Amino acid sequence: MRVLWIAILTGSLVALMAPELLQGQDTERSVIEGRIINTDTGEPLQGAHVFLSGTTIGTVTNASGRFSLRGVSTGAHRLVISMIGFGRTSEDITVRSGEAKTIFKELKPVVYEMNDIFVGNLDDRWERYLERFTRLFIGESVRADSVIISNPEVLRFESRWWGRFTAEALAPLEIENYTLGYRIIYYLDEFYHSGTITRWDGEPLFTEMTPKDSLQAAYWKENRKEAFYGSLRHFFLALLDNRVRENGFAVYRLPRDTHGISRHNRFRANPERLVREADEEHFKNFNFSGRLEIIYTEREEDPRYVRWSRDIRRGPARTQTSFLELNKRPITIDPDGEIKETYGATRYGYFAFHRLADKTPREYRPEQW
Repeated sequence: MRVLWIAILTGSLVALMAPELLQGQDTERSVIEGRIINTDTGEPLQGAHVFLSGTTIGTVTNASGRFSLRGVSTGAHRLVISMIGFGRTSEDITVRSGEAKTIFKELKPVVYEMNDIFVGNLDDRWERYLERFTRLFIGESVRADSVIISNPEVLRFESRWWGRFTAEALAPLEIENYTLGYRIIYYLDEFYHSGTITRWDGEPLFTEMTPKDSLQAAYWKENRKEAFYGSLRHFFLALLDNRVRENGFAVYRLPRDTHGISRHNRFRANPERLVREADEEHFKNFNFSGRLEIIYTEREEDPRYVRWSRDIRRGPARTQTSFLELNKRPITIDPDGEIKETYGATRYGYFAFHRLADKTPREYRPEQW
């Protein structure tokens, strides 16, 4: 599985995308245990990093090469294993409620050319590309102002005259979000932008920062809650819980016509008809044709969203409007509100406006959830 918030096609419709971590989760949580060895020697690897992508759940292997990840939620996860001097590996796994899963992995030694990572022509053009990448990847919301990429020198960019813009990271990105209180290690696998479409994929590990005082702790707690409400994960969790309207969402279907998708003749969608039981236990199939319009009525638009969407003729609306299209039908949603299929959906509008600066770990839930 590749989690949706780091593996999605994005775009704007107008411009033409702690204790609280456990709140509301299944009570019978699972364990992933295993052992990591050197492919060439068969010896155990001590100090290998093992984590679940998009979560705060991670550890390092002991002297026997063994690890244990506890408190794992039911659903589709990507297990990531990395160690300096060895190739990174990952595996998409499905975890069932109360399961004890065992993983055995081998890492192959690799030789890194450190000069290629830290020495390069980081000129004015590179600086302009970094600014562009930061806007597209980190985002342009208010929260993005307090997000720092600590090691931007590992980034390399390529831009073509016809508009294609790509980025690669020669080492994991080290990111600090001082608005939400997270440090993020991000293994960037793909980043692509062309026209109005941005696509990226990668493997983040979140770590909670330690607040300097109770005031900062309360600040982070409130900001995380604000980032969650109205998000795509919030919508999917409300959908799975059959509480879409109670959570402030209104959903409409926009059928296709001969000229594409039109907002004319839209009709109110019944959320219960959008989901069906999937073949796998605990999963749901999510299916519709055309485009889905999702309005979150409990929050106003960020003024920066209006600028981002280039609709400068109006002020912020009283509601936040987003759109979804499916790239394959149906897609599968796990209990954490994550899409199992890689690039399974395209998001537009407010969902697309939110980028990494607005993301919380997949296991995060507000206390009131």
